[in-house]
Amino acid sequence: MQTRSRDWRTIVLAIVNIFGAVTTLGAAALAVIYNALQPAFQLSTSSDTAPFEVNLLASTLALVSVLFIPAAYYNIREILQKDIPAASPKPLFVWQGVLLVAAWIASAVLAQFFFNTENVKWLSLPFYLLSIVLPAYFLLRLATGGLSAGSRLRVWSLLSTGMMLGTSFAVVIEIGLVILGLAGVGVYLFIHPEQVMAFQQIADKLINASTLDDMMAAAGPLLSSPLTILVALLFFSGFTPLIEETAKSLTVWLMFNRLDSPVQGFVAGAISGAGFGLFESLLASATPDASWSATLLVRGMSTMMHILAASLTGWGIASYRTNKNLFRLIGMYVLAMTLHGLWNASVVIIFFGGMRVTTNSNSLDPLGLIMVSFSALTLILLCLALPVSMGIFNRILKGKVPLPPLITNTENQEGVK
Repeated sequence: MQTRSRDWRTIVLAIVNIFGAVTTLGAAALAVIYNALQPAFQLSTSSDTAPFEVNLLASTLALVSVLFIPAAYYNIREILQKDIPAASPKPLFVWQGVLLVAAWIASAVLAQFFFNTENVKWLSLPFYLLSIVLPAYFLLRLATGGLSAGSRLRVWSLLSTGMMLGTSFAVVIEIGLVILGLAGVGVYLFIHPEQVMAFQQIADKLINASTLDDMMAAAGPLLSSPLTILVALLFFSGFTPLIEETAKSLTVWLMFNRLDSPVQGFVAGAISGAGFGLFESLLASATPDASWSATLLVRGMSTMMHILAASLTGWGIASYRTNKNLFRLIGMYVLAMTLHGLWNASVVIIFFGGMRVTTNSNSLDPLGLIMVSFSALTLILLCLALPVSMGIFNRILKGKVPLPPLITNTENQEGVK
């Protein structure tokens, strides 16, 4: 019997996934214990929202822990040289897709309904988790259905690495950029001391604001400044897509020497993007409010955007690996970053347009309305294009539709780990 050689990546992944599962589950347990001990030690606040948010965070951490466990299990089996089943995702039928989308929307609505109902607020927790998981599962099934996904070890390792490595890399780099930006503001104020007073006045108004309306009125002049909008677009639509698409593709680059076809890169990128999007959306939507259902729906669509963009970069990486197609590699990165940048730009302009409309309540703001309407329409079109595009790419890689001129026939061959 021939023994398999142990890869250092398998050992590292087993250790990291075990550590991730234990620490996140432990943090979830501590959050629940903290909530349970609040009455005894008089730690509770005057509002019931704080205990609920702690339990919401606990449910998020528990789900993350659960997602680490399969990767740890299959990596341990690989170390022990046990057989690992292949992952064979089934094609997604239209009725299944419609059912998943309906369940996702219903989950977001029910999460809001139960959150707004005092006596059954805690019932919103499972619907919150479903509203994040279902859109990721929907687009992932659409992406990988009928294609070779390799082994279950590969699938779960890609998902967990996308959660850990991708998000960690992106957060560190983005925080570094924010620090550099603040340092740049400090240098600007040092060179132009006359501007310090204006910033100080805005800061004082924000500190002394007692209501949300007061805060918006204080920040209105700053938020309506073209320079502020330009900086926000540069960061969120320029730097952020560059950083995050690079971060999501790190998982695919780590298995570069194991990519036998562009299909494998496409599938690997989609799974890595799902891990990244899930983790980001779970944390970004863990603060419920009056518009929580809208936040959950937007975060679900954002996760789908991450999956599509990452699948494109994975396709490009595998094309470079198998066919030395550098143009395909660069083109897919550019396409993914353009999609991500357009998505973020739409959200940024909706925010600033909405701020203009809100802070100018005494008069109609045509520019603010145009900004909100145009960007909302763009976002809606992008949401509709996500599943359609993913379905087309899936059928291209299965050879069921004609290949575009820049995609060679060799890129239509599936590979198995």
